[in-house]
Amino acid sequence: MFYRTIKDFLVKKQIKKSLALGLSAVNNEPIKTIGVLIDGIHFSDKDKLINEFKKYANGQFKVNLLVYRKKAKKDESIEYPYFTKRDISFSGNFSKGEIDNFVNFPFDLLVNYYDESNANLELITAQSKAKFKVGFASVNKELNHFFVNTFVEKHVEFTQVLFDYLKILKKV
Repeated sequence: MFYRTIKDFLVKKQIKKSLALGLSAVNNEPIKTIGVLIDGIHFSDKDKLINEFKKYANGQFKVNLLVYRKKAKKDESIEYPYFTKRDISFSGNFSKGEIDNFVNFPFDLLVNYYDESNANLELITAQSKAKFKVGFASVNKELNHFFVNTFVEKHVEFTQVLFDYLKILKKV
C-alpha cells in the first residue's frame, strides 16, 4: 500500500513536469496514423472499438494500440501490446520497449480511451510525441487538445463524435 502511494506520487510528479512544457501546437495536416491508449481494466471491448475506428478509416489510416492491464496471466493469449504498473519505474521510465515505441512515435492523433484518472496512463499521454491528443472530458484537462463528453462504454458514440469533429477540423 505504502509502496503504491509513493510510486503514484512520484509518477504524478513526472506528469506535472511533462505538462509544464505545454501541449504542442495543433497543425492542419490530415491524419494518417492513430495511436489508441486504452484502460483495459475498465474497458474490455477493444475489438469493437478498433472496428469502429476502422469503419471510419476506410483504410485511410494506420491504427496502433496500447492497453493498460492490471497484470498479465501466464496462460492467456494476448492480442494487443500491453503494459502494467510494474512496467513504469518510480522515476517515470518505461521497462518495456512497446511503451517507449508508443510514446516516441509521432502519431497524428492520439486517442486516450480512459475516463478515470490513472497516473500510469496519464504519464504516457503526457510524454507522448503525438501531434493531436483527444480524450474524455472527465480526465485531466491539460493532457488533451480536444475532449469528448461521453462514457467509455459508449464507444460507438465516442468515435462518431470524434470523427464528426475531425471532419469539421479538416483532419480527415
